[in-house]
Order: sequence, then structure tokens, then C-alpha cells
Amino acid sequence: MKGSKKRFVFVLVLVLFSSVMISADLTREIEPLPLWEKESAHEAYRVVVISDLHLGVDDSFSETVKNKDLIAEFLERLVISDIDELVIAGDMFDEWFVPISYEPHNDLGAFFERVVENNASIVVAFEKIIQSGIIVAYVPGNHDLLLDEETLAKLIPGIVQARDVDGLGIYRTGMRSEIAIEHGHRYDTFCAPDILSNKEITGDYASFLPPGYFFTRIASTSVAEGKSAPKKDFPEIEAPSKEDADQLDAYTYYNIWLWAMTTFSIKADFDEKAIYVGVNGYDNSFSLSDLLPTVQDDGSISAVLYANVQRRWDEVQQINRVAVKNPYSQATAGAIDHTFLDEQAVKQYFDLDSTVDVVVFGHSHVPLVNRYENEYDKEKVYANSGTWIDENLIGLERCFVVIESGEQFTDVRLMEYHADGTISDTE
Repeated sequence: MKGSKKRFVFVLVLVLFSSVMISADLTREIEPLPLWEKESAHEAYRVVVISDLHLGVDDSFSETVKNKDLIAEFLERLVISDIDELVIAGDMFDEWFVPISYEPHNDLGAFFERVVENNASIVVAFEKIIQSGIIVAYVPGNHDLLLDEETLAKLIPGIVQARDVDGLGIYRTGMRSEIAIEHGHRYDTFCAPDILSNKEITGDYASFLPPGYFFTRIASTSVAEGKSAPKKDFPEIEAPSKEDADQLDAYTYYNIWLWAMTTFSIKADFDEKAIYVGVNGYDNSFSLSDLLPTVQDDGSISAVLYANVQRRWDEVQQINRVAVKNPYSQATAGAIDHTFLDEQAVKQYFDLDSTVDVVVFGHSHVPLVNRYENEYDKEKVYANSGTWIDENLIGLERCFVVIESGEQFTDVRLMEYHADGTISDTE
């Protein structure tokens, strides 16, 4: 396996600081991107994959501000580059990274319209690519899983959308349909859509926000407050018996929340109903105490929101069309370990479907390429396309995947776009 780096990263953090300074002269003449070393000797289908732009509604807290001009420039150059297709592998827009102090947005359509207005040059560049005849395809990410098909079609006319379950999608492309692209949030418990939990709160509404939504609202609030809130004393729970699998799962969930609330402390009191949602059936305000599991009267570990969530995980995976189910504790711990996501390319695709030669995920913000040269009858390649936020603390910045698909071959490269307008291979 080439390019695989086993390292523990906080995937759910989704990058917290935006201090990098970009000195590029963005008035330079727009030129094609030199994506191909030589003109291909074969008739190849050429695909570029980007993900995790995290375009926000307000630049005072959005994660992508200083890089916006570079994104627009990159896209403008794609218009005149030799490609057939651009695929956006999720988290194009960001409806999650919004501090609790920001005005409520009960109307999601109006919210995403404001996101487009705040990132107009980038959306115009997407439209130019579509108008040039290049296919632009999109699959949902977790940060834009409430962006429905009708709304996106109005915001970016002509965009192709790949969806299979609310908030999820897989896009197959390539000359032999050998390339599978999705965001990757289908597999971890914090970010996979959850249509089963919190029905006592949302009623008949088909809500599907996962716990990661609340985590991100808390994390963005901590950042907006300058990470200045004093640490809180949270309820402590003793580890359950090793023979009690159900409560061990609940304890794993508790520990992830304990880490999150300790790392991203906010000024609101533990019991203060400070987190207003107002979308996806949640017309309520919630507190940290509603999220952090505690020991209940019957001795079980649970919380108000996502009560006993571990007991529904198998059914959630079935609804979300996960081919090979992951155990709850593994999928929960995997929310903060990018290697869990990377391994899903093998588990969910290469080991099951011989027609898939290439898998591309986003989500983790850790750009990499893993090549499996000996395990199968031909090389299989997994690539993660990284992110374009202002500062990626856990990997290279402004990465994208370039794929040439031919009748007998598929070539995959991970590339980085630099502030001076140059590009380079990362391997």
C-alpha cells in the first residue's frame, strides 16, 4: 500500500483556524491548467474531483475566506483545460459550521441563497464550466446534507446530482464506469444521516440530522468565541462491564462527546438551552446536557438527544445502504480517525465489486492516495481529495484528484494547487 499514513486525526473538527496569508497576484492572466504531462496516446475520459470547499454564509466565521479567489481562479482555468468532467465530492456549501450566536435560518432555501451570494465568483465559475460543455456533478456531504435536489438545481442550473438516500450519494463515472465517488460520511456514526433518532422531538417530520451537526455547531461557536470559554466540569461515568456490549457502545459515544465539549468549550452553561436548530424538524433549543450521555435512573448510559443511539446503528446503516456494516464502537471511534474512512474503500468497494477500480472520498480533509497493487487481479486505487479551506491543519492544502479513464487503464493522481497558480503532484 503506497501513500498510506496511519495517523490519528480529529476529522470532525473540520479545521478551526483561518490565519494563512495568501500573497498570490490574482489579477494574472487565466491559463489552462497543465494537468497532463503529455497528450494521452489513448482516447481517455478525463475527470477532476474536488471536495470540501466549505463555502459559508458569512465570512466572519466561515472556514473558507482567503482561499475563495484561488478557488474561483482554479475553476476558471478548468473551463479552458482539457477535461470532460468535474465532480464535487461533498461539502461544497456549509450549513453546519455556524455558531449559535448567528441569526436562526429556518428557511433553508433562503440560507443557501445567501451562501451563493457570499461566494458569487465561485458559483459563476461553476456555471461557466457547465456552459462550456464540461459535466459538473455533485454528491452530498455531511455539511450540506440538507441541501436538497430542487434547491441546488435552482442555485446552479445544469449541475448533475448523484443521490441515493437523503443526505447521501454515490457517483459512478469513467469510460468503464470503474470510478466510484462519494463524500464518505455514510460510514461513521457522527455524520451518517440518522432518520430514526429523536422522533419524540421531531414528530412526523422525516428528520435525519446526525450528532455531528450539533458537534459542529458547538465547535464553530468555540472558535467564534475565540476559544476563550472556561473549562466546565462535566458528569463523569465509570466504564461498564466488558461483558455489556450495549453499554460499552454507549460509553464510547459518551467519551467522544466528553472530548468534544472539553476541547471546544463554549460560554453557554451546561444546562442552558442555547443551541437553537430550527431546521429539519427541530424547532427547539437544546443544551450541552441534552447531548452528553449520563447515567439514567435505570443505570443505563444515555442522553436526551440520540437516546440509546447505539441500538439503532445497524438499522441506520441498512437505511443508508451500507454494503458491509461496521460495528457501532468502531464507527464511532472512526469519526475521529481518518484511517477508518480510508479502509471503507476496500471494505465497501474493492472487496465487493470487481468493476470498481478507483474510489474517491472527501470528508476527512486528509488528502492521500493508496494503491493496492497485489491484492487484486489488477491495481485498485483509493484517493482522498482533501479540502480547500483556508488552512488545513491535517494535510496538504487545496488538493484535487485527476483521473484519466481509458478502455484498458485508469490513471489516478493527487495534485495540489499553489497560491502562485502552479500545480504539483503530491506523490
